[in-house]
Amino acid sequence: MSDKLDWLNQHVVLFLHDSVAEAAEAEQLSLSTELEKISRIFPRSEEFLEELDRQEKYKEACSFLGYNMHRRASVWWAYLCTVDLMLELKIKPAEKRDISDIGKPRPLHIPDWAKEPEKAEDPAAAEKLKNDIADMDKSVAELDEAIKQIVPQEILDTVDEIKDIFWGELRKEYGKDPEELMKDLASQDPRQKVEVDFENSPMTKAAEELHARIEQTRQKTIRQIKEALGTPDTVKINAEKSSAIDAVYAYIVSPDETNAADCLAAGNKIPDQPEGLLALCAFWSFGNMSPLGENVVKTPAGLFGNGICSLLLMLALSEGGTCEFAERFKKYYRIGFMTAIGRSNWTESVKNNMAPHKELLQSNEIKALQEIFASDDSGDSPDGMNFNPGDAGPAVSRFRG
Repeated sequence: MSDKLDWLNQHVVLFLHDSVAEAAEAEQLSLSTELEKISRIFPRSEEFLEELDRQEKYKEACSFLGYNMHRRASVWWAYLCTVDLMLELKIKPAEKRDISDIGKPRPLHIPDWAKEPEKAEDPAAAEKLKNDIADMDKSVAELDEAIKQIVPQEILDTVDEIKDIFWGELRKEYGKDPEELMKDLASQDPRQKVEVDFENSPMTKAAEELHARIEQTRQKTIRQIKEALGTPDTVKINAEKSSAIDAVYAYIVSPDETNAADCLAAGNKIPDQPEGLLALCAFWSFGNMSPLGENVVKTPAGLFGNGICSLLLMLALSEGGTCEFAERFKKYYRIGFMTAIGRSNWTESVKNNMAPHKELLQSNEIKALQEIFASDDSGDSPDGMNFNPGDAGPAVSRFRG
């Protein structure tokens, strides 16, 4: 009888628990109200996963796989997702960011469409304004002449005398009388901008003092952050990341006590890096928190699943790369599904003596490497390494080592 295992294309064979309720209870899986409602309609694990896929809830589907997939297979899946991010960053590295840029004021750029349009000079309007002023002066002169015809001269002389006394006092105080001020105002072009000395105004000086205090506080904060974090040793970090993913692949191929302990040691050095958290997940998957000790210390329920979900979230949120958050989770789900049905495994990489992360680092053909992780929306397996059943024995046996 042929061992092609074509039925694996349709059945998830690597679930730990057949029902969602069993997985939630045994693995400390917490379901949201919405997911609980879906699980009551689709109680079987495979049906539940299929419904999440149908609704395009890829992040939730990844979480369910992380808690309910066989441990060794799940580590392989997480390893492939980590290598996939390495591939993304090789194509498009993350931009370097300097702590000194935190809170740094940036010049205000007003787009052209938001700027006030310049008013074009209107010759006709200027001429009209000039004529209006001449007409007003003529009207005032005619009014003065009419008053002289009506009001007796004695009264006019008295008014002029009082006006001279009063305006003389105003002239002493302000340098000009009201008539002179009105003439100056009328002679000015109303379109002429009034020059204001903003540079020496109290408001400008207060704003400058405020900005100076803010910048002083910002610089102090930056110094404290740099002193607390220190200068990142990128050479050492990269070496530790390489050691961690090497340890994970060695554990996947041979999940024994020594390789589990190596994953713990490597992961503890860089738990804030994807490779480090991946190594810790591999260690937790071993099931014994003291692999080299005399007594078995069982891994707490939920620890591994929570670690896998945290790792996938870290990968999806990583800066740089060619994909956005939602695209990454969709891709990670496709890789996880191929693993869960038994079509993605490490057989080919072991047979070729070339781990995917090693091939990624050594290859100059990035386009060819992308095919390793490509998959379409149908869920069918793409051509290339890691997604072929191979002939290395029953799939379940290969994952349940």
